[in-house]
Amino acid sequence: MANELAATCALTLANGDLDSMVIPSRTHRITQNTAVPTRVGGNQTIGFAAHEALVVTDLTTLGVAYFRNRDATNFVQIGVDVGATFYPLVRLNAGEGWAFRLSQGITPYAKADTGNVVLQREILDD
Repeated sequence: MANELAATCALTLANGDLDSMVIPSRTHRITQNTAVPTRVGGNQTIGFAAHEALVVTDLTTLGVAYFRNRDATNFVQIGVDVGATFYPLVRLNAGEGWAFRLSQGITPYAKADTGNVVLQREILDD
């Protein structure tokens, strides 16, 4: 099959001199490359003392992922670990969520701000 996944995104900004920025709604259709796709989903509690690996077992290749910070106060960062050093690439403030495609061959990590957060994740096979 083709075009199994559809993602719609729009962005409008109205703040001072930036009140005319509008990226119109666009729907992107994505074809999964795997014949028998799987997913990893649900909530994962993320601590703040150290970064920790996100559970991605059972996935053959990383594909599109949706993350949402379910905490009402603290932000969470998503990134990679290189030589035991955490490099954050994404920040989700309290209540925020976003979808994007993950790079192949990595293990995504997360770290909360000043208190544990619950991170909702839906990670699909490519």
